[in-house]
Amino acid sequence: MTDIYEGAAPGVHIEEVTPAGPIAGAGTSTAALIGTVADLGSQTLDVPVAVTSWSDYTRAFGGYDSTKILPYAVRGFFENGGSLAYVVPVKDDKKLDGAIDKLSRNAEISLVAAPGVTDAAAQKALIGHCEAMGDRFAILDGVPDATPLKGDGALQTQRKGLVSVRGYAALYWPWLVVANPAATKEPFTLPMPPSGHIAGVMARSDATRGVHKAPANEPVRGALDLGYALNDTEQGALNKANINAIRSFPGGGPATVWGARTLTSDTPWRFVNVRRLFSYVEDSILQGVRWAVFEPNNTALWKGLERTISEFLTRVWQSGALFGTTAAEAFYVKIDEELNPPATRALGRVVIEIGMNPAGTAEHVVVRIGIWAGGDGNQG
Repeated sequence: MTDIYEGAAPGVHIEEVTPAGPIAGAGTSTAALIGTVADLGSQTLDVPVAVTSWSDYTRAFGGYDSTKILPYAVRGFFENGGSLAYVVPVKDDKKLDGAIDKLSRNAEISLVAAPGVTDAAAQKALIGHCEAMGDRFAILDGVPDATPLKGDGALQTQRKGLVSVRGYAALYWPWLVVANPAATKEPFTLPMPPSGHIAGVMARSDATRGVHKAPANEPVRGALDLGYALNDTEQGALNKANINAIRSFPGGGPATVWGARTLTSDTPWRFVNVRRLFSYVEDSILQGVRWAVFEPNNTALWKGLERTISEFLTRVWQSGALFGTTAAEAFYVKIDEELNPPATRALGRVVIEIGMNPAGTAEHVVVRIGIWAGGDGNQG
């Protein structure tokens, strides 16, 4: 090794060292939308194609086609605030293995949907993909059903077969009614599964509020009506089953996402925003500390990692994603000899323990009202 100071005068020498930069937050809003297209053109089946607008989609795959769901779902994604989607054309909506394999090689994806696909095996494959990748979330469509509460009905049977223990998927119902520009005679509308629109709602909510905000109590742009008008009792039963409702409320107004639960029975992972927040943090840290790989495994490295991760989590806490009046109440980062004894270091490993206290979701706002006899307003 060449001594750069050989021949230099004795004295103090300054070396500039580039420190590890702060962790940049990973993307959360890039969607993969899978389905059959009107015109494959020069594209290849199962290969994701990036589109940033409806015009991009039409140039790659043609326009509207009343026999295809995907064009309307892509339009719904962009209408609702989505900005980047990877469209994955497939030959058969029930056979997604090729598309899933290609998506596993794309690190940008955060949301995955196959609009209109309610086949059990295909939906389970999407859930399995998101669980295996750990950095993405499956948006699933509930099957159309005139009796959504019937135990052996189509929707409830579908729900019983869909589980994601750590909450990597959510099921939305009912279907939407949207405009059909391809129609030349009545009806000028058609039923449409909600997953493409919901992916856009999530992207919009992420951009305006952050991934920690539940993507609910949000209007569904482009929905002219709903395929089924739920009442409160029916929605209560669906919510208990972790089926996220889309509602229209008395007095008019747009169709609104009115549920934010995942397909799990595990309480910590019950809400969509909590699952997606943790995926966001995990993916951001994974990308942000890659500089540490192959560095000397010593206390200097540990301190650098602790400092970098703590700075990032402080920003997450300041955004409102974590609960606590101080950073110490919101999270902790531990890297020490207890976690990294000699035997662990000998294997070339650095173990970091992180705890986060996520802000909950106000699913039920309870207002207690009673008769008051009057006074100074101070009820102690």
